[in-house]
Amino acid sequence: MNKRLTKISKYLSFVLKHHPEAIGISLDPYGYVNIEELVKSANASGKSITTEQVYQVVAESEEQRFALSDDRLRIRAV
Repeated sequence: MNKRLTKISKYLSFVLKHHPEAIGISLDPYGYVNIEELVKSANASGKSITTEQVYQVVAESEEQRFALSDDRLRIRAV
């Protein structure tokens, strides 16, 4: 994983595991959030990430820190 994706992965971990309120999102009871909502809120909070980068982080993460819902529209920290 390149440096940019590593930074995004750490940011996603921070938001999804510890502080979703930091960017104004809330997780469902299973810890999932809509990826589009996550990206929109992250960008509004000053982080420039794309949906494609989120999918890349999930695919390339050796530690498998994230899981996608069956429909691939939501993400959660593992």
